[in-house]
Amino acid sequence: MAHLTKVTVEAAKAPASGQAFIRDDAIKGFAIRVIASGAKSYIWEGRIGGRNRRITLGRHPDLSCAQARAAALRLRAAVASGGDPFAERQKEKQEPTFGELARRYVEEHSKLHKRSWLRDQRRLGRCTAWNGWRISTITVADTAKLQQRIAEERGPVEANRVLELLRTVFNRAKRWGLCETSPVLGLERFKERPRDRFLGDQELVKLNDSLLQEGELWRAYFALLLLIGLRRSELASLRWQDVNLESGTLRLEHTKSGEPRLAPLPRAAVEVLRTLPRDSEWVFSSRSKSGHVTETHSAWSRVCQRAGLVDARLHDLRRTCASRLAMAGVGIPVVGAVLGHRRLSGATEIYARVNLDAARAALEANATSMPLTLPTPAGAAK
Repeated sequence: MAHLTKVTVEAAKAPASGQAFIRDDAIKGFAIRVIASGAKSYIWEGRIGGRNRRITLGRHPDLSCAQARAAALRLRAAVASGGDPFAERQKEKQEPTFGELARRYVEEHSKLHKRSWLRDQRRLGRCTAWNGWRISTITVADTAKLQQRIAEERGPVEANRVLELLRTVFNRAKRWGLCETSPVLGLERFKERPRDRFLGDQELVKLNDSLLQEGELWRAYFALLLLIGLRRSELASLRWQDVNLESGTLRLEHTKSGEPRLAPLPRAAVEVLRTLPRDSEWVFSSRSKSGHVTETHSAWSRVCQRAGLVDARLHDLRRTCASRLAMAGVGIPVVGAVLGHRRLSGATEIYARVNLDAARAALEANATSMPLTLPTPAGAAK
């Protein structure tokens, strides 16, 4: 037994095997443990709830001798007042980290209930700095800092979407009994301005020149978004079994409204689809977990940079299709049918049932007027 100080702790010799203890002469239960490798840890031992317990305070020199001594005194005081610091430590060890919570949320909730689970997985990937943190240690300040960083890197809209997802994740954690409070409470979303960006004719010419330098998959993918106005996820997850080139239609099983629908194909889109290989069940296959393309940001950024397009997002291609139809005099019901909108603008308007041929005719005229050099099937006349 000795009075533990920095000098005595650093002078302690490692045993040949196992572990050795040097106990403090002033604080009962306080000691330094030395193992054969030479590593040293401060510990406190005592009876808690009628049982002998050993609690590790921290490693030397990460924890100084003075800090360890103060921690041992706090433990003794907690036990004397009826507390159980050993049980609290065990509970902390069992508490999941954020990384474990994120994985459980994706596997046990998002995959089962959301078609957009891959998007959830990607967005939770923006929180990887938290992966090793116990969920109870994440504060509102931590979340606000993350929200600001994402807004600076990816824009306020993406920051809002991540915030909404985190709110859902922590609410689910509360239902699972993993936490009592949410670090998202009280945080406000950034203001979002409605986006009305679409590509003009000159920008489409530049886009076309850039697409000519792409491989067949991305060239076809971006061209089809312009030609038929699908959402990027609808097109990316398209299966060949849902493509009917003879009738010029696509059957979209997974739509935003949750209801399947038929989408018309202009002849130009049919010819683009004929250029793609059928070596997979997916029209746009990839090596991703889903089997089809999911990450489009890199390819789109490359195309835009080469074309010199400023502030052009992938969703702007869908908006460009709709805007060109409207400027050509196509009525709102037909534009809504092309885009797959269930409701027209205005809360009191009834659902519209529009003839598929009318939507196809509008897309035919639009495809003809669009300055695109489309890929052609092998063997087709140039």
